[in-house]
Amino acid sequence: MKSLIRSISLLCILLISVFLKQDTESEYFLPLKAYSSFITDYNHDGFNDIIVGHQSDFNTPGLTIMKNSSWGNFEISDTTKIFNGGTGEVLSIDVNNDGWNDIVTFRLDTTSGVLNHYIRVYYNYFGTFPNNNFADFNLQSSATFNGMNYGDINGDGFVDLVVYSLNSGFWDVLYNNGNGGFLTPAHYYITEPSAIFCADLVSDGRDDVIVVGASTIIYWSYTYGFHAYVLDTSYMQFGAVVDFDGDGKKDILIDDGFYTLRIFKNLGNKTFQQLPDRIFPSGCGPFNVSDFNNDGYPDLIFPGTNGHVIWYNQGNFQIADSQFVAIPNYGASNVTVSCADLDNNAFNDIITVRLSVLPYPEVDIRFNDGDGNFIPDPIVGIDDKKDISTIEFKSYPNPFKDETCFQFYLTKPGFVKLSVYDLQGKLVTCLFNQMLKTGKQTRLWNLRDIACQSCKPGAYICSLIVNGKIYCNLKLFKID
Repeated sequence: MKSLIRSISLLCILLISVFLKQDTESEYFLPLKAYSSFITDYNHDGFNDIIVGHQSDFNTPGLTIMKNSSWGNFEISDTTKIFNGGTGEVLSIDVNNDGWNDIVTFRLDTTSGVLNHYIRVYYNYFGTFPNNNFADFNLQSSATFNGMNYGDINGDGFVDLVVYSLNSGFWDVLYNNGNGGFLTPAHYYITEPSAIFCADLVSDGRDDVIVVGASTIIYWSYTYGFHAYVLDTSYMQFGAVVDFDGDGKKDILIDDGFYTLRIFKNLGNKTFQQLPDRIFPSGCGPFNVSDFNNDGYPDLIFPGTNGHVIWYNQGNFQIADSQFVAIPNYGASNVTVSCADLDNNAFNDIITVRLSVLPYPEVDIRFNDGDGNFIPDPIVGIDDKKDISTIEFKSYPNPFKDETCFQFYLTKPGFVKLSVYDLQGKLVTCLFNQMLKTGKQTRLWNLRDIACQSCKPGAYICSLIVNGKIYCNLKLFKID
C-alpha cells in the first residue's frame, strides 16, 4: 500500500511539472516543499545547474535536480529521490575527490520508532545520480538540525561537513574519512547557534569554523582540535564570511535579522577590527553576498517575498546605491536565494526558491544583463564573433598541474576581459581586462587566485569577453 501511495504521489508531481508551464523562461514548477538551492555544474558541460532541497516527507521527493540544458534554460531532470529531507538544506560538493560534485543533504528516519538524523550523500556517477548510489551517515542525535556547511577543516585535501542544532545548542564537525564518507560527528556546545561557516581566516591551509548565534565564535582549527575565540557577544542571526574589501583576507559579516549589519575586518594574525554598524532601513535578514557588477567586490542581497534588495559594495567597506529587484509573490511564506552565472554572460544571476506556493512556480530566476537590470529571460550567451578569428580559443595543457596557457587571435583591436571562475560563479582571477592589438594573444596562468593563493584541484571556467560580448567559456581542470 505504501508503495502504491508513493507511486501515485510521484506521478502527480511529474504531471504538475509537465502541464503547469509558464510563458517566461524564469519560473519553474517543482514538487512540494521546495526550500533551498545550491548551484553547481554537476555534469561538467560548462553550464551551472541547480540542486533544490525539499522539506519533504516519506512520500515526496527530497531533491529536485534542474539541469541547465543551455544558456540558462532549465529542465527538471530528476524528482525521483523519495526520502524525508528534514530541513531541506542541500549542498553539492566533491565528497570522494573524484572531480564530480556529489549531493549532500539531511535525512530523517523513524522506522525504528526513534527519530534518527543522517547525512545523506548521493554520489555523482559521471554526471548522473543513480537512485541506488547513496550512503547515509548517522548524526547520532535526535535533535533537529537547522543547517550545514562545508570546508577543509583539517587541511587534508578532503571536504568536511559542519552542522548545527539551534534548539539543542550545539554544532558538529564530520571529518571526511578520505574514502567518500564521514567519521563519527564530534560535538561542540554553544548557545542558540543560527548560522555556521567555514573559511581559512589565517591562510594556513586549514578552514576555521565560524558560528553565529547568541554570540559569534571563531573556532580556530589546529592539529589537536579547536580553540574558541569569542568575536562578538550580541545576539545575531545570520552572517557571511567573505573578502569584502579585496585585500585577500576573509572578513566576517553578521546581522541581527532586523536592521543592523556588523562587519569585522580581518587584520591578519587572528585579529579583527569591528567597524561601525550599518543600519538598513529596509531591514536585514538571511543575506547573501555576490559580485553583481563584476567590480571585484562582493555585494549584499537581502531576500524578500516581493523582491530582493541589493546594496552595492563600493570598496573600502563602503555600501551604497541600493536596488530593488521585484519578483511575483504568489503568497509565499518565505524565500531563499542563491546567486551564480546561469546563462554564461559572466554576470551573476539571482535564483529564488519560494516556500509553500503551490499551484504557483517555486523557482524564479532573474538574469543579470550586466547593465544593472535583472530580467526574466536569459541573456544570449555567445554573441558577435566578428572580432575573433576562427582559430580556437584554447588552453594548454588541460588538464594541468602547475600552470596553463590561454591562446586566441584577434582580427582587430578590442577590449578583452579574460577571467577564471569556480563552478559556483565566484571570480578566481582576472588575466586580461584591457585593450589588445590585432594578432595572436597568449596569457600564462600560474593557478593563483586574486589573493595570490594557490587554487585547489578541481574544475574551473575561463570566460573570454571581447568588446562586452562573450566569445567562449572554456572548462578547465586542475589535477593533483
